Amino acid sequence: MAKSDNLSGFLDGFIDDTLTRCTRCGSCFEACPMTPYAEGLARAEAPEVVGDLLRVLAREPATPQALDWIKVCTQSATCIKACPEDINAMLMLRVARMGALGSLGGPRQMDGRDDPLFFRRITAFAETQFTDEELAKWHR
Repeated sequence: MAKSDNLSGFLDGFIDDTLTRCTRCGSCFEACPMTPYAEGLARAEAPEVVGDLLRVLAREPATPQALDWIKVCTQSATCIKACPEDINAMLMLRVARMGALGSLGGPRQMDGRDDPLFFRRITAFAETQFTDEELAKWHR
């Protein structure tokens, strides 16, 4: 199976590519409209925070700055256009979030929004949108 034939392979390929091509210039961080809302990023140097985030992708311990940036990301996508290396910085942050939550095989380094009723809420919403036949098919 080729590396990108499944989600895990895709993520590993994306991480490898990002770690190889990112120059740590900080343009994505500087473009982010959310960084002013994270107290720990007020005086942060953009290249340093990007380097910290890349360490999360490399499955190393996260710094408080990296976690602050991961937590405030709202997926505005303004960072994507800012990257001179054409790296999808929004995806970089999403994958780093997965890593910090322990979803990539490493230790959990931050709390997420665990909701034990999540799938019940989806079902409740779906029931207002789908016919009985569509619901039966969806639940199979």
